[in-house]
Amino acid sequence: MKELKKSVTKKVTTYRVTKKPMEFFVNEEQAGYNQKKPFTIYYDNPEHSIRLLKGDCIEVLNRAKENCVDMIFADPPYFLSNGGITCHAGKMVSVNKGKWDESKGVIENHKFSLEWLKACQRILKPNGTIWASGTAHIIYSVGFAVQELGVLSL
Repeated sequence: MKELKKSVTKKVTTYRVTKKPMEFFVNEEQAGYNQKKPFTIYYDNPEHSIRLLKGDCIEVLNRAKENCVDMIFADPPYFLSNGGITCHAGKMVSVNKGKWDESKGVIENHKFSLEWLKACQRILKPNGTIWASGTAHIIYSVGFAVQELGVLSL
């Protein structure tokens, strides 16, 4: 019996790093006289091209260049800050995270989901992906918004 040799073709993936891998914003400076910068740099690691920004997500995303991001991980508000309590480590604790997490009603919460997803969709590269976390309080709205915007999957 003849021994068959398999020809193995090794697929090599190469990544092209731009001269400025952190080039995300058209303008990181203040918008104008006496106006607050829309974000602060929370963490910066140029060696690994990682930068975390703290600010209003929609303002920040709207300042970004179109089609410039490969992947977005989103942890949107769950809209749980309603004065309730939960049990954590055997103790009763408040579920309130802040004003940003207060529900404005199902319709307004869904409008917010549509708005941030639309901003994400604009900056994602054609083969980019969005990962979103959530609870039953918001994740179905996020999924429905993805369908409304024509994004194929989360």
